[in-house]
Amino acid sequence: MLEKGKISSGEFLILVIIFTIGGAILTLPSVLVSLAKQDGWIAYIIATLIGLCFVFLYTRLASLYPSMTYIEVNEKIFGKLIGKISALLFLLYIYYLSSALLSEIGNFFSTQVLGETPMEMIMILFILTSLFGARLGLEVICRTALIFFPWLVLLLFILFVFLIPDIKIENMQPMFEEGMKPIMNGAYHSLALPYVQLVFFLMLTPYVKEKAEMKKSFYLGTLLGGGVLLLVIIYSILVLGAANTARLNYPSYKLGMKISIGDFFERVEVIVAFIWVFTEYFKLTICFYGLALGLAQLLGLKNYKILLFPLAFLILTLTIFSHPDLVHYQNFMATAWTPLSLTICFILPLLLLMVGKIRKK
Repeated sequence: MLEKGKISSGEFLILVIIFTIGGAILTLPSVLVSLAKQDGWIAYIIATLIGLCFVFLYTRLASLYPSMTYIEVNEKIFGKLIGKISALLFLLYIYYLSSALLSEIGNFFSTQVLGETPMEMIMILFILTSLFGARLGLEVICRTALIFFPWLVLLLFILFVFLIPDIKIENMQPMFEEGMKPIMNGAYHSLALPYVQLVFFLMLTPYVKEKAEMKKSFYLGTLLGGGVLLLVIIYSILVLGAANTARLNYPSYKLGMKISIGDFFERVEVIVAFIWVFTEYFKLTICFYGLALGLAQLLGLKNYKILLFPLAFLILTLTIFSHPDLVHYQNFMATAWTPLSLTICFILPLLLLMVGKIRKK
């Protein structure tokens, strides 16, 4: 194995929670509510139930060859040539996902926090920090996430509790105003962010020590991460209203600005910013790590670390040149991202499982 480290099922659980929240907590409410309006929370519950079906598929696939990563399983089941092509498609998807995460970081900081700082400089700093994390290996990434996780829970608790006085129940009414069609449309677009991306964890399952507990952690982590996102969507609708949530690029960041206690505890959007940066950083780092590890396995290298610096440069380049502006990026996400994600992260793994089951008989 290129990776010698091992992680516990508890560490795996925390990674799944962080991965599920990361990249979605800021942007998902806006995307979902623009499609399903005040019924966006219903759409997300449907998406979560479908997401658990994806996890069922991934755990079944992980059980076929528990000591192999997704890249190795592709070659084992499909054969060398087709397996390498299928694995390469998956790695290209992770490559684009990494650049999309970096793009979100750059866009957010350059528009909301550091308006005078060039976006490219922000992205360079983040990708270099992720490079150091990926270089230290899976165990270090997990233990670092473990240290910061209680702070994430505390800040989420503060955010949800202090927003209770701003809740307006009438913002959620009327329910089912336009029937089930917009709800199902919202649920469909929510699948790509983040549930089908959980296929990435097939790169990490061989390194989890307790295999039986790993499956429970996978389901529980998906439910807990999805529960946090559901609360953020509900709060966005109840506090900001469906129209405002749909119009804003970062509605959950706006939620932080709404907190006001006794005219002295105000403008605590830094809470949302910290939650998002923390989850986004770890999601980017483990994607970066998985990309380097998978590419090394595909090329038959003995060490994945020699790929980290070239990949960091390539991710940064793709981030800068793939989308000319934020509108182009959002249009791509709204039209092409979901069918692309379902093809790479659902149809191919399903095909892999079916062929693998037949070959094992």
